[in-house]
Amino acid sequence: MNDQNINNEVLMVLPRKTVYTASKLAENWVLNQDSAHFSISLEGSLIATAYWQEADDFGMNRPAIVFEGQSDALRADLFTALMTRMALAYDEIPSKYPLYIRLFESDLELIAQASRMGFVPYFGEWKKKTAPESEEDWKRITEALRQAYPAQDDVMIH
Repeated sequence: MNDQNINNEVLMVLPRKTVYTASKLAENWVLNQDSAHFSISLEGSLIATAYWQEADDFGMNRPAIVFEGQSDALRADLFTALMTRMALAYDEIPSKYPLYIRLFESDLELIAQASRMGFVPYFGEWKKKTAPESEEDWKRITEALRQAYPAQDDVMIH
């Protein structure tokens, strides 16, 4: 991955009614949640959080997911645990818009995990990108995913 793209944000979209069950939590994880904020603690220490943040990425405010988690072997599992719960909660809210998340191009592990969950790349125009720029980002990411996960066809973004 090119160093100039390390902090490049991309969007992924989760169509409504894509997630039907929350993923299992590790036995020692403690889930805390309210209507717009979910977090997981381990032995009293916060290890991951996800929440909706109103973002004006499309000319209007829409909730975008923000995920913050420690960068270790548990990160993908924490991401899945929180994203499945957020998707289920979002589906309870009347809205015509799908749920979306901003991720960094360099975070291939989370992009791959989001893809496995049903998130799809956003190729259109948004506040930070034109449609051609979004498409170029996803071409680069797809190639990086092919290199990072050569034997895992389910990870590829089509």
